[in-house]
Amino acid sequence: MKKTVIFLLSAVFMLTIFSCGSDKPAENLADLQKKYKDKEFKNCDEFIVAYEEAMDIYFALLDKDAKGDETVLKDIEGFDAFLTNWAKDAEKFEKECPEKMEKLDESIDKRMDAYFDELFGDDFEDEDVELTDEEWAEIGEKAEAELELLGEE
Repeated sequence: MKKTVIFLLSAVFMLTIFSCGSDKPAENLADLQKKYKDKEFKNCDEFIVAYEEAMDIYFALLDKDAKGDETVLKDIEGFDAFLTNWAKDAEKFEKECPEKMEKLDESIDKRMDAYFDELFGDDFEDEDVELTDEEWAEIGEKAEAELELLGEE
């Protein structure tokens, strides 16, 4: 009996130690800010994991916004400032591991293109064509109309 109690206490103690150190994924911008506050990335892989986590949250926020949840607008707007804090790290790792960083950029570009294709359909094309102010305004109006429709559903 004594051995069983010691074993159970040891198991609880070990689980407590390892669960406290677990790296819980962030769920919103505030979590990201807390998790990566004053974070110094040791290598390219560590930076890429953090950046991908940030992008997952960013796209989740965009999805919530598209569904009419206006409470996420503040977080969406705050992402630019948040990612600006990582600009020096991104520059450093682009020099240290350009292939990995290029892969990251391509991955994010594909996700962004897929998101805009889903949202705007054929109206959004990834071309190197300069749009006039009138064309941008028309695309913006269509996007707002589609977002309003999504919010009404």
